[in-house]
Amino acid sequence: MIVEGNPTACNHIGRSSMTATHHPPQGESYLGPITDTSRWENFQHRPDDIFVCTPPKCGTTWTQAICALLVFGTADHGTQPGMISPWIDAAFAPIEDYLKQVEAQTHRRFIKTHTPFDGIPYFPSSAYLVVCRDPRDVYFSGLNHRDNMNDQELACSVFPSGPNAFHNWLTGVRKPGTWDLQSLDSLVHFFNTYWPYRDLENVHVYHYSDMKRDLKSTIASMASALGVPVNDQQLTEFAEAASFDSMKRNAGQFAPETGRDFWKAETNFFANGTNQQWKDKLSADDLAAFDARIAELLPPDQVDWMLNGYG
Repeated sequence: MIVEGNPTACNHIGRSSMTATHHPPQGESYLGPITDTSRWENFQHRPDDIFVCTPPKCGTTWTQAICALLVFGTADHGTQPGMISPWIDAAFAPIEDYLKQVEAQTHRRFIKTHTPFDGIPYFPSSAYLVVCRDPRDVYFSGLNHRDNMNDQELACSVFPSGPNAFHNWLTGVRKPGTWDLQSLDSLVHFFNTYWPYRDLENVHVYHYSDMKRDLKSTIASMASALGVPVNDQQLTEFAEAASFDSMKRNAGQFAPETGRDFWKAETNFFANGTNQQWKDKLSADDLAAFDARIAELLPPDQVDWMLNGYG
């Protein structure tokens, strides 16, 4: 049987009355130091494909690890989820290499993207796992990510740096058609392209805070979303395997781009994985500025979800 998860961990709480015939728009182009959405042009989908859709530092690697557990059905699958889950629209290697890799896979494929919904292909038969996170935590996790990259030119072209980094991240406005440069505006844009479609049966929206609060229920919810049968013993084992401490201990397996000299230290990819790491780092003025800025970008109910999840 399929074990149903805690409903607070999935996207079926507080949904609108949108009908399932309402499909997301497609065809928007995004281009940046990493992303090039034209790379999707020759992608051949399979009906059971899983798309892991997150902004950077919002649980991408975590969700890939959960997908591997569910796809292979065991905590001892021995694969590297970040290596077998291709990032199609990232220009780190020729697109032919990525397509050859994904087309050769015989297991159920799970594919990573940081791109807004209107920039990736939409297939009604595929599943889309979407994860968002408190933007303030995303900011500080991004700084760690930036400082751990060996290619500092690329790092600083994507993540804000310098004495005004937080102000620039907070007030920056994305230019249409561009992507990768991190800002509160870009996080909200990503969110706005997925949130209206959370009523579609194949679009499942999660929040990092809910995953932290109850990982076992989140895994059960994702299993149900993907139609994967799991029992309680498996859920317990999977929750332990996908815990922050376990993934940090096994960074060589779980960190993306492992063994390719991408990181100064692969274990540092898993910095602390905590919520509200911003509390001791932002001043009262910073927090007031953040509250004012996000209120400009989103209505109150969506601000509350962005900061807290389903609770």
